[in-house]
Amino acid sequence: MSKKSLKDGDITVTGEYLGVVEEFLPDKQSTFTKEGKIYATKTGMISINKQERKIEISTHQEKERKIVKVGDMVIGVILFSRQYSVGISFYTINNKIHFNSHYFGNIHVSQISDRYVEKIRDAFQITDIVRARVVEQNYNEYKLSTTGKNLGVIYADCVICGKPLIKIGYNKLRCERCGNQETRKLANDFENVSDNLRF
Repeated sequence: MSKKSLKDGDITVTGEYLGVVEEFLPDKQSTFTKEGKIYATKTGMISINKQERKIEISTHQEKERKIVKVGDMVIGVILFSRQYSVGISFYTINNKIHFNSHYFGNIHVSQISDRYVEKIRDAFQITDIVRARVVEQNYNEYKLSTTGKNLGVIYADCVICGKPLIKIGYNKLRCERCGNQETRKLANDFENVSDNLRF
């Protein structure tokens, strides 16, 4: 396949020449480079991100993969909170349920919202269930972001009595049992999540 005919949606086979590193940023999972040239490491469909000049190969098995990649959407529970970040254990990856998942991610305070967040506890609490996007991989740990309307807390319990909280404002929650009010970085579908989860 020549560079001229290479386009988004083309089918490629393992070992096929795709282009050069000056033209595209290769994907570590589906391509390899040799002497500045990019080749496919698997058979599948070429996907080109023209804005970021990235190239990767996707297959029909992509939906079933269990490896986390940058750009994936995850749902997980907050296990702990530090001064500038929270730690999350993944429950789902791209709506696929992962039992006993060993995947773990962090949300830094700078990746919580488009708005300024002074304190982590104003956005997240331990046991909150959160939807986030994978923005970077660092060995076995992933950096996550909840900037975006559909990202953030999708379920939260009261820190005082443990009853589920209800939404009363943009980022405000209230406990119907004890009257406690709390703030969170909420996903726009908090209390109304409609993800089609699968095994």
